[in-house]
Parts: sequence; structure tokens; C-alpha cells
Amino acid sequence: MPSATDQTAHQQAVDEEAGSHVSTEDQIVEDMVPRLPIEVLCQVVNYVEFFSSAQRDLWALTLVSRSWYAVAVASLYKKPDISGKNFGLFVRTLCPSINAHIRKTGFSSMVKELNMSKLVHDSSKSLTSRILGRLKDGLETFVAPQASFAVNCLAALSKCQHLRELDLSYVSESLGLLQLLRSVNKLSRLEKLSIRCKLDYPADRAPSNVFWPPKLKALQLSACINDNDFVIFSTIPKSLISLTLHHCPGLNGESIKTILMDFGDVLESFQFEPRTSDSLTYIDLAHWIEYAPRLRRLFIPASSHSIRTGYDFPMSLRYSAQNPHPLEHLELDCTYLDRYGSELDYEDIWLAIAEGYLSRVRRLGFRHQVTVQPWRTNRRELQDLDDLLRALAREDGENANIKEDEAGVLRHAAIMGADL
Repeated sequence: MPSATDQTAHQQAVDEEAGSHVSTEDQIVEDMVPRLPIEVLCQVVNYVEFFSSAQRDLWALTLVSRSWYAVAVASLYKKPDISGKNFGLFVRTLCPSINAHIRKTGFSSMVKELNMSKLVHDSSKSLTSRILGRLKDGLETFVAPQASFAVNCLAALSKCQHLRELDLSYVSESLGLLQLLRSVNKLSRLEKLSIRCKLDYPADRAPSNVFWPPKLKALQLSACINDNDFVIFSTIPKSLISLTLHHCPGLNGESIKTILMDFGDVLESFQFEPRTSDSLTYIDLAHWIEYAPRLRRLFIPASSHSIRTGYDFPMSLRYSAQNPHPLEHLELDCTYLDRYGSELDYEDIWLAIAEGYLSRVRRLGFRHQVTVQPWRTNRRELQDLDDLLRALAREDGENANIKEDEAGVLRHAAIMGADL
């Protein structure tokens, strides 16, 4: 009977022989595949990335040969399409062990964008934390899942120093604003932040030591903010150019005007969507933009007197037909008007664009309730506006920010603004 040493040597010889056969077969297949310059392979991979089927196509390319695998594997893992069906396999590939110090794979550093918004109960909070820990060296964009992200994930999130975009708007568990900012304010490369949070400090006293990421450019915030909380905005860096406030019932028109007075000189995009319109104090559009000289995109609730023309301008307004505001994209939420059977004065809007202080507007949108169809009841007025915007865009030439085929009146089917 052979000894254990002999059995081991025999097994090694069998393994080496099998490996040589596999290597030979692979070499035969490799030789059968036409050899293309590496530059051509890279061009093909870059072209495939733009299609909706990129995930499947890139996976197929990695199976062609070693050369195709070497070129396509980084693109395959760069922006994985994660769903409940493939999440388990994705986790086993990137996190094969609970122990973070063993069996590390090279795939984790390839992941640049991770969108887990399609996951509901497929993951767990501890697993999300593990994934963030594995991807911290290369992750640049992260969209958190709804149910499997919580406070215990913030420690791992704070170590993702390459993050540029962070979206926590899908998270169902309320996160405290101060606790959240303590975790992300050291992310020196973070430029876009979307959060839905609660205020974890006394209702009558907002802290002044709130620090935001230093290079923040776009902020989307949903919270129960009121006039007492304005101090938390005082530390937002002046690099901010886009501000979106969703479902903030404590804010009204006067509150928004105060915010614009503080940040209006740097903002290029502003969007305000209140949760309810009952307590909203409406302000003329002229007042909204008076404190925002660089604003190019604006979305606000509308009243029947949102846009005024001619001699109704306030004397303090600095804009006119000779000195128009740079606003290019304007959207008005008309759901409050729909509720009470009112409507905008489209003639005033036409005059403000054709001859007034909105002469640089090229895109115009109106959001209505599902039951309201303005393109049926006011087709002529809206068509005149659409023709005017397209004609102005055509006069702007090829160097314009908004081309003729992008200009006009946007059609929105419902309150959420889905384009028809």
C-alpha cells in the first residue's frame, strides 16, 4: 500500500497533468481567435458601455479570450447593474469572507458606481457595511438601498474617501442630520449629496457647529426644517451651485427668500417642492430671482400672479428687457392652482420672455395634476410659447447652452413631472 507521501506526490502529478491539458486547450482556443490591437479592443469596450445591455455584453466579451477579458473586466465591474436576482452572486464575488483580511479580490477596486436602490429586503445592514468596507478604495458614486442602510453603515461610509456622489434619499430609516454630517464632512471629494433626514437637536435651538463636505456643489435635502434651523445653512461652502429642497413643510416663501439672500450669488440651480401648498406664501417670480444673479434653472410652486410684466415690476428689481436675467430653464408647479380651479396668465409669461426680464428662458415647464390637461384647454397659448422659445433658441446659434431641439415647452403628465 503506497504511503501518504506517495499518494500526495501522485495527486500533484495528476493535477499538473490536468492543468497542462487545460492550458493546452485554452491556448488552442486563444490561437483560433483573431488577434486585434489592444487599442481596437478598448474602442469596442468603450462603445458597448453606452448601451442598456452593457452589463450582459461586457460579460460576454470577457469570455472570448484572455485579451478581451483583460480589457473588458474593469468596465464590467465599473458600474454593476445590481438587482435582487444577481445580488447574492455579486456579494460572493466581492465579499467571499466575513474576515476583511483574507481572500481579498481585485474586483473590489474596479467598482466605481454602486446603485443599490433596486434592493429592498435582499440585503442586510451589516452586509451593506461590509460591501462599503470592501469598495472604499475605488468607490466614487453610491446610492443606498431602502431597507438595508442605517446608522451602523455610516462608519464604513466615512472611509470611502473617493466618493463624489452620495444618494441617501431612498433610505427608509430616519438618519439624524448631525450624526450624518459627522460621517460625511471629512469626504473631501464629495460634490453631490442627497439626504432625507430628521433633525437630531432641540427644536428651539439649532447648532452652529454643523459642518458640510468642503467641496459640496449640489445638495438635495428633505427634512422638517423651519425658520429656527437656518443656522445649519450658514456653514454650507460657497462651492454650492445647486440646491433642492423637497418636502420641507416648515419653509414658506419668506424662508426661501432668506436662503436665496445667503446663497443666491452662487446658485445656478434651485428647486423647491413643498409637501403641502396650504400654508405656502407665494412670491412673485421677480422676487425669487432678484437675489440670484447666476440662476439658470429654477423650479418653484406657482400662483396666479407668479409672473408679472410691464409696470408691475417692483422698483428694486434690477432686471429688465434691456438687462435680462440669465435664467434659461423655468418650471412651475401648478398643482395648487389646479386644486382651486385657477390658472396662469400665459400672455404675461409670453410677454416676459419676448419683451421682458425672462428673455433668456429657452425651456419652460408646467406641472399639473393628472386630471388637468392644459394642452387641451390652452393649446393655442402653449403652442405660441413653444414656437417663441424655439425661435429664440434658433437665433442663439450653435454656441447656445440650449439648442433648438432642446428648447420649448415641456409636457408633464402629472405632479411628478414625467415627460410624455
